[in-house]
Amino acid sequence: MHKNFYIVAALAASLGMAGLTTTQAATTKTTTTTSTSTKTTSSKTTKDKEQEAVKPASVINTTDLSDEPMPYHMKKGYIYSDSGLTKTLGSAKDFANVTFYAYKKVTIDRSAQGSGNSVFYYVRSGSGKQTGYIWHGNLEGIAEGTFNIAMKNSNYFKSNKIITMGDSITCGYDGYQTLDNMGYPTWLSRYLNAKVTNVGYNGAFLSQGDGNVETPGDLNTVVNEHNFKNYNVATIAYGTNDYGHSTNSLDDIKTQLNNDIKKMKSDNKNLIIYGILPLTRYDSNVNSDEVPGQGGYTMNQLRDAEAEVFKDNNIPYLDWRNDTKPIITDANHIDRFNDGRLHPNPMTYQLMGREIAQFMIKNYPKDMIKSTSKTSTTKKTTTSKTTAKKTTAKTSSIYRY
Repeated sequence: MHKNFYIVAALAASLGMAGLTTTQAATTKTTTTTSTSTKTTSSKTTKDKEQEAVKPASVINTTDLSDEPMPYHMKKGYIYSDSGLTKTLGSAKDFANVTFYAYKKVTIDRSAQGSGNSVFYYVRSGSGKQTGYIWHGNLEGIAEGTFNIAMKNSNYFKSNKIITMGDSITCGYDGYQTLDNMGYPTWLSRYLNAKVTNVGYNGAFLSQGDGNVETPGDLNTVVNEHNFKNYNVATIAYGTNDYGHSTNSLDDIKTQLNNDIKKMKSDNKNLIIYGILPLTRYDSNVNSDEVPGQGGYTMNQLRDAEAEVFKDNNIPYLDWRNDTKPIITDANHIDRFNDGRLHPNPMTYQLMGREIAQFMIKNYPKDMIKSTSKTSTTKKTTTSKTTAKKTTAKTSSIYRY
């Protein structure tokens, strides 16, 4: 009995020690967790206090740019959510693929933050989802730098040389001035990650010979002055001036377009050609689709005639009328045409460039897609710029572009 008593006592002591050890371990773990949580909370609180401690800057003056916001992208720095420059939305890295449009030029006094006066732009992203203030030196024009918004399968056009031919809408005219590297050809260079040579010309015609003023940008002139062996891809976008300022018939237009296409193909049998039909125009605020122009045909009849020639030559063509969500409508033409009549504003040029690029990728010849091509956008970015042919638009008493 005495022996058993000591055995039981020993077991009890042993169990008591084990229980104590377990409790201590649990207590230690809890203490450690509480300490980490306290440290995180303390760090977050400190960061919040530092953010709150930033003294706000003050606005000196503001210039409104909303009549025609210009596109930029961030090359470095931060975008601030307030004019006091106390809180940031993110850095250039966060918005590497975002196009921003400048709506206001703001001079800000930063003396409270240890700096002098600085010029910022109040910007809004193309989607409208982000707004804020960016120092002007951290913004870069869309034709500069390595702004990478290349689309999926843009690698089809890798190393391709593209030439864009057309009138003022290809040139990048906004109704009052020619925008420098902001027309749809510049957006093509970004979306396709390819070199684009833009020979669009203000006032250019598809068909010549009825007494209208000829320009260096007329389709026949451009085709005869270029050897298309030097290009892999060409776009043809004419017609609005023929509709508004020419008495040539639809047959004249079809014959000229057909002959010029054959000349281009004779230069280069592997040349990829895309047609782009004219946008609707609004002379005197009237939709031109069913209104006869100077030649006696409507804009829709002109589009149908061009489409017939492209089809006969096995050339894919972009018909804006087929869009499920049209870029230009009776309801939005005042806003999307900078002159309210015919010529797009910078944001509309971006929309056009994106749709044209998508169309070109979708209709790229299947037999010319290299088997080694990846089906996704290449990661390596090259600097793609649009080369604009320097020409001076001729003027006449006729208002045409």
